[in-house]
Amino acid sequence: MTTGDSESIRSDPDILGGEPVFVGSRLPVRTLPACVDAGNNWDRIVASWPWLTRAHVDAARHWEQTHPLASDGAPTAYVGISGVLHPSESVYELLRSRSPWTDGHSKYEGVPVLEAALQRWPDVRIVLTSTQPWAHGLESVLEQLGPALAERVDGYTYDDLTNKAKRRVVTRSGTTRSIAFSSEDYWRMNKSQIVAAHVEWRRPSQWIAIDDEDILWPHDMRRDKLVLTDGCEGLLEPRAQDRLMTLLVSNFGPPSATQMV
Repeated sequence: MTTGDSESIRSDPDILGGEPVFVGSRLPVRTLPACVDAGNNWDRIVASWPWLTRAHVDAARHWEQTHPLASDGAPTAYVGISGVLHPSESVYELLRSRSPWTDGHSKYEGVPVLEAALQRWPDVRIVLTSTQPWAHGLESVLEQLGPALAERVDGYTYDDLTNKAKRRVVTRSGTTRSIAFSSEDYWRMNKSQIVAAHVEWRRPSQWIAIDDEDILWPHDMRRDKLVLTDGCEGLLEPRAQDRLMTLLVSNFGPPSATQMV
């Protein structure tokens, strides 16, 4: 038995709703190490599933390491950076024929706006949809965000979708397989598709997205979930701030009483 994406492990939507199981059984992969870690006697475990071997335990533990559980349903804000927390340099130069930095703008200038807004919803987590963590490293971005926002960040979509998430695909033979998104898959998706794929994997209780890309957002997501920012102004634009507060309330509920001033 191999211990990577083992041939002994499969995910079939007709078996336990797609929960990964050992081939030829309905035993969820995560159940086996949970039983062992709970202190159950190995002989009693094998009495329930006589076909099990220690190799199955090794395979299950390896599978858990390479397929970490998504978050526990925490409300989530999907946040872009360029065009949201500061102007998109390319958009600004295209529309105004000059650099935003010579016009008095600065990198991450919108951080205080987002920080102040989210103070009233302390449970909201952040997932970054920007390419900045991919290009410059997550730690560099977190430093720019400052401690209050950095503490909320659970990661970024590129890393999650290409290294952690799995999606079910149907092969030419008609079988179903769970595979990761490749880097090529990711870069072919528009922002709405990236967010939708991440939501499907993470399954937050509620979510919103803050971005300056408006391409192909489904009508209901655009209406109910998207804070669309001006790429030249980002969250410094009053209309974007009003929209942000509206969607925070409509998706995450009234502000925490302890956070209201």
